[in-house]
Amino acid sequence: MRTASASAEAARAELEHVLGDPREAYDAALTPLVGGTHRRSWLVVLAGRRWVLRTPVAGIHALLDIETEARAMNAAARAGIAPPVIATAQNGTLLTEYRAGAPWTASDARHPRNVERLAATLRTLHSLAAELPVFAAERVAAAYLAAPAAASAGERHEHAARWGDELLALARGYDARYAPTAFCHNDLVAANVIDDGELALVDFEYAVRADPLLDLASLAGMNGFNRAEQRALLAAYRRAAPAAAELAELASLVRLVRLMAWFWAVLGEANAADSAPYSQYLAKFSADLRQD
Repeated sequence: MRTASASAEAARAELEHVLGDPREAYDAALTPLVGGTHRRSWLVVLAGRRWVLRTPVAGIHALLDIETEARAMNAAARAGIAPPVIATAQNGTLLTEYRAGAPWTASDARHPRNVERLAATLRTLHSLAAELPVFAAERVAAAYLAAPAAASAGERHEHAARWGDELLALARGYDARYAPTAFCHNDLVAANVIDDGELALVDFEYAVRADPLLDLASLAGMNGFNRAEQRALLAAYRRAAPAAAELAELASLVRLVRLMAWFWAVLGEANAADSAPYSQYLAKFSADLRQD
C-alpha cells in the first residue's frame, strides 16, 4: 500500500498532467478528501481557487469515458446540481470546482427531509438532455457474470450461482419493460451526494439514459432503504401516494441494483490493488440480499 506522502506525490503528478503546468501543480496545496471506494479525491487550493482532483484507479473501469462523463456532469452543473468540470485528462483524471459541503452517509440518505430534497434534485436531473449510452441491463449483467472472478466467486460464496441466475432474469425483465427516457446518475451511493445547504451530485462515471425508476432503485438499493423507506422515496419523487404495483416495481429494481452491486464488488475484490473496500461491500450487499 502506498504511503500518504507517495499518494500526495502521485496526485500532484496527476494535477500537473491535467493542468499542463508544472509550476501551478507545485504551488498547489493538496488535501485528501473522505468518501468514495478508493479515497482518490483531493482538495486542491491554488491562488485562491478551490478544486477537487479525482485521480484514476488502475484495474477499475467506469462505464463512461472521461469526456462523456465531463459532458454529463457539466449538463448537471448548468442546472445547479453538480460542480462544473474544470479539466480532464485521457487517463481518467478529473478536475472540478469544489463544493464545500460534506458527503452524505447512508443514514443521511434515508432521513425523511433529505429524501424529499434528493427527490427534487433527481426530478431536475431526469429532465435534462444529455448524450449518454442507454442502460442495457442484460449486457451489463452478462459482462459481470462472464468475468473469471464471477466463476471463482461461485466456489467461495454459497449464493453466487443462484444470484447470477436471478440477476440475468431481472436484467432481461428490465430491458423488456423500461424505456430509456431520462438522464440517470446510476450510482447513488450516499457519498456521491454533497450537501452544502443545496445538493450536488458527483462521480457521473456510470451515468446512462434509463427509466427514472432506476435512480430511485439505485438510491434505495445502495443505502439500505427498507420497504417503508422505499415507499416514502417513491411518494416524494412522484409527489403522490404510490400504487402497490409501483412499489412492487421499485422493489424488483432495488433487488436488481443490489445484485449488480454484489457482482461489481466481486470483480473489484479480484482486480483492484486494494481489495479491502470491495470485501466490505460484498459483506454489506450479501446481508441486504439475504434480507430482501
